[in-house]
Amino acid sequence: MAGAERKRAELVAAQIERDIAAMGWPVGQVIGSEAALVQKYGVSRAVFREAVRLIEHHMVGRMRPGPGGGLVVGEPDPEAVARAMSVYLSFAKVRGGELLEIRSAIEGLASELAAQRATDAERLELRRLVEEEVERAALSPLVAKEFHLKVAEMSHNPAIYLFVRCLVDLSEERIIPEESRREAAVRMNRVHARIAEAIIGGDSALARYRMGKHVDAIGPWLREPAPEGAADAMLDEDLRAAQLG
Repeated sequence: MAGAERKRAELVAAQIERDIAAMGWPVGQVIGSEAALVQKYGVSRAVFREAVRLIEHHMVGRMRPGPGGGLVVGEPDPEAVARAMSVYLSFAKVRGGELLEIRSAIEGLASELAAQRATDAERLELRRLVEEEVERAALSPLVAKEFHLKVAEMSHNPAIYLFVRCLVDLSEERIIPEESRREAAVRMNRVHARIAEAIIGGDSALARYRMGKHVDAIGPWLREPAPEGAADAMLDEDLRAAQLG
């Protein structure tokens, strides 16, 4: 496809995405057949099909063949979007200190909003997650990540959730624990419990402070390479901050 046609396809894809958003993003709804949409957007079939390829790549929609078929509105996957952001930031050679700056700010805000907005059911879920964290850590190294994502979800702000998901993924790729998984999980769990306590209690200022100190404490792990003993020092300082907060 020529450059001009490809550019036209990109513009049409962007317009279709805007139109779907204006409709309120009706997932599963057919918004038109190929023939109808080609006519609506005033492009050739070749340009339209290239636009659909872009739309499918963005998980905005997909073409369904056959009678009653057409462009079906899709549901973008936040995990895939966050992963794409992580890949780009890795390509851009984002430094550990830069990750820390934004992650501390965003997760601190997420904790503050979670304390203000969480439902009773979400508070119970967070308490249960913390109570089961150590045992579950023996089976999966992703338990600490789940705590951070749960707090971000409880902020009821999808932008915060997406950014936290991306930043946590990037941070985890750079962290290599220096102690046994269970020992690290026990010490991390004490800190998570203190953060959860503030969120469940509705103390937004304390929740923000504790989460900010917690994220700041992973700084030594994000240095490249991490200094010897960084894991122990991080967990000790993190725990002290949580107890004082």
